[in-house]
Amino acid sequence: MIQHSAIFGLLLALSSAGAAQQSATQQVSQLYRYADVADLALASSVVAHVKIKKTERLSGKLATGVAADRSRHLVTADVVALIRAPGSLAKRLVYIIDLPTDSRGRAMVTSKGEVVVFATPSRPGELRLVAPDAQIGASPELGEMVRAILTEAKRQDAPPRVTGISSAFHSPGNLTGEGETQIFLEAEGDRPVSLNVRRRAGEPPRWFAATSDTVDENAVPPRRNSLLWYRLACFLPRELPEAAKAGIGDSNAVAAANDYRLIIQGLGGCQRARGRPEI
Repeated sequence: MIQHSAIFGLLLALSSAGAAQQSATQQVSQLYRYADVADLALASSVVAHVKIKKTERLSGKLATGVAADRSRHLVTADVVALIRAPGSLAKRLVYIIDLPTDSRGRAMVTSKGEVVVFATPSRPGELRLVAPDAQIGASPELGEMVRAILTEAKRQDAPPRVTGISSAFHSPGNLTGEGETQIFLEAEGDRPVSLNVRRRAGEPPRWFAATSDTVDENAVPPRRNSLLWYRLACFLPRELPEAAKAGIGDSNAVAAANDYRLIIQGLGGCQRARGRPEI
């Protein structure tokens, strides 16, 4: 059994990895959404497909802060495949996870199941999960989704993390109903990201996102369940902030706000099974 001092080290990381997730009540077998997987995969330096060999329920001080519908476990697992890792890992790993429980207080997990864990490396042979529930039942579909997310994120032109909206501008056209709106976003690394709407007489409005200083007139809205879609749909506010419309005039501000709503509607909702992360 792993020594208690090592368990406390893992617990410290667990408690700082997103206590807000402890209220989740979904079963381990529930199909997670693209946003759930992206939240976890992008926050992890280690993503591993493992086979659980043993789970040991922790109690007392080792289970401090666990929600009433969860139980804390020390998991021992063997690596089946590494999806992402900064280097080599031990073939056998241990980590701590808070698992949902049934009405009898039993953990909803198969003791010999295969799962994908999302983590950072700790001491040799130990992982620290990036959130208390950062484990999903393994499947070919999940593996494909994780690899697609991580591959897209490694591209040189990968869309950056969006942190806010800096400003919006609207230019009316010559005819009633025509006009163009540009909304400039704040992004990690000061990368250029903008949202653009074109309205032409007799045509439906067209919108697209640009991730460089050059705006491609033939661009189309981001594909749902792509990294750019995730960066926008899952982190943009539902309404255009007042500060972003400052100084552009009332009529232009109304037009920009309407165009922003068009974009949000076009993106569709960002659905999660886990809730918005604190990771």
